[in-house]
Amino acid sequence: MRHLRIYRAIRLVRREGSIRKAAEQLSVSPSALNRSIQGFEEEIGLAVFDRVPGGVRLTSAGELLMTLVERHLLEFDDLQGLLGALRDGAVGVLRVSLGSDIAAGLPLSVLAAFGADWPGISVEVMVDDGLAGLRGHEADIAILTNPVTDDTVEVLYARDLQLAAYSAATQDSTPIGRDLEALVARRLVLPPPGTGSRVAISHFLRRRRLRERVVTSAPAGLMGSVLVEEPSTCIFAETVFRQNLALPPLTAVPLDPGTVQIMVLRAARMPLSRPAQAFLVELQRALDALAPGAEPGARGG
Repeated sequence: MRHLRIYRAIRLVRREGSIRKAAEQLSVSPSALNRSIQGFEEEIGLAVFDRVPGGVRLTSAGELLMTLVERHLLEFDDLQGLLGALRDGAVGVLRVSLGSDIAAGLPLSVLAAFGADWPGISVEVMVDDGLAGLRGHEADIAILTNPVTDDTVEVLYARDLQLAAYSAATQDSTPIGRDLEALVARRLVLPPPGTGSRVAISHFLRRRRLRERVVTSAPAGLMGSVLVEEPSTCIFAETVFRQNLALPPLTAVPLDPGTVQIMVLRAARMPLSRPAQAFLVELQRALDALAPGAEPGARGG
């Protein structure tokens, strides 16, 4: 930034026509300011000012230099304004990586609300069940369930999410109540294999000595599209069912499949952008508002 300081000093000296008057405004001694200007002149190999009785005036080379100086200072002032807005989260890009088992419902509704609150911020969402996008700096933050972490990532937020079961029963089907055998006898609509939610659900069934029979595996965002006419039961993290208008009418199943841990991560030692910080605050607030063990409730609420 040394050149910016000397550029501003030269512009001020040109305006005042005097090194002494410019030095007074800069709160430096005239001799110190004169030495700075002389050092700059030696660096570029040209005299910027002619010293004349009563003050200074630009040389021909100084006139040409001032065109560059004014343009450079104007462009830098514009850049400072842009950087200030970026620091405040007013502009920029938010890049979020979501696990396929939770990329629906509440997380997407928080993203939509964030976009409305911060209209100057572009939002990029990718679905990734691993940490490749985060490690490759394609995402600012990753939101995953039960991820395998190492020293290349840092956990920004973590909490347990209730898994929830909903019935997509047809009109002529019989409610299954708490009959687990009847539950697994139906078609199960579950998160993709290998995701944190699917692993937790499989553990739940094994603890109950139950076996997955007929299963449709699908990302959370496609759950509504793969529901079939036959009676079926969907088991996903409760956040998937919240504020999810893409789902058909569903009926809560009185079943407690346990919990899965959701984590928000960033690449280790990488600063978090202001857009990412602002989104993290909104997401954490929405997740913290979930009552432990509460029913997911209305999908639009």
